[in-house]
Amino acid sequence: MARSERYGPGEDAGDFVPGDFILSHRHHLIAGLISQAQKRRFKGADAAYAHWSHAALVVGEDGALVEAEMMGVRQSPISKYHADEYHLVRLGTEFTGGSRERAVSYARAQVGQAFGYLALLGAILYLLFGRPLRLIRRNHVICSSLVVLALQHGGLVPDLDPALTLPVDLAKLFDVRP
Repeated sequence: MARSERYGPGEDAGDFVPGDFILSHRHHLIAGLISQAQKRRFKGADAAYAHWSHAALVVGEDGALVEAEMMGVRQSPISKYHADEYHLVRLGTEFTGGSRERAVSYARAQVGQAFGYLALLGAILYLLFGRPLRLIRRNHVICSSLVVLALQHGGLVPDLDPALTLPVDLAKLFDVRP
């Protein structure tokens, strides 16, 4: 069964298992827009999940991450989140060794791909107006799409649509509350 662990500013996770992922609350313009748009759409009991503005997949036992950011898909150290709040979602035994390897291999193969600006626009319009809008280009992803696609390569979350999944959706699915 999956569980999440909170790490606040100045705290660091350890004992990483490749294939797990993080959800973070970032502090920059795009992250703020994502959070605000998610808060418009997710209300009531689901409002807490809108706190999260970013997702990344753990690909190394040292905490190395693969993530889609404004400059594209990159591998980054977990230490870059030292000043931010994040939750490490540990997928546990439901995500086996072979499945994890497929997820990590997929994510690593995406390094160097472009960021999905059109997908981000479609996601924001969906959050604001409530109509799913898939504005995607091949080899362009947003952070949550990258995590969903990697998990799907490992056999998890087959029902999620990567083009429409946002950090709030991952948080709700895995019950990650701030």
